[in-house]
Amino acid sequence: MADNTHGHSPVHPAVEVIHHPKPALYWLTYGILFVLLIVTVVLYYFDLSAASGLVGLNFVIAMIVATAKAYLVVRNFMNVKGSTKLTFLWAMLGFIWLMLMAGVFLDSQNRPHQGGWEKPFVRY
Repeated sequence: MADNTHGHSPVHPAVEVIHHPKPALYWLTYGILFVLLIVTVVLYYFDLSAASGLVGLNFVIAMIVATAKAYLVVRNFMNVKGSTKLTFLWAMLGFIWLMLMAGVFLDSQNRPHQGGWEKPFVRY
């Protein structure tokens, strides 16, 4: 029986093998990112909130487009798609941390100012 390992031991079943994507995936991702960039620029010039009557529609669509762009960059350019589960976990924890920090910032910005230790500003 022929041994095809050429003197090397076969890969252990518990070891995860990282598969690198083909360059076509990078070009496809670049094209999609370019289209989403055009959508973002066009969205800047048109007020969809006034046309539809929904307040903040431009913001919601812009955030959806930004999230899609971030997902594509992290998944393909940062090679999370073909990485280990631990790399995927760290990428997800980064997004969770970002959402927590955004929540804390928005919470602190939307609370009424109750005064504090600083002196009130008096204009003379």
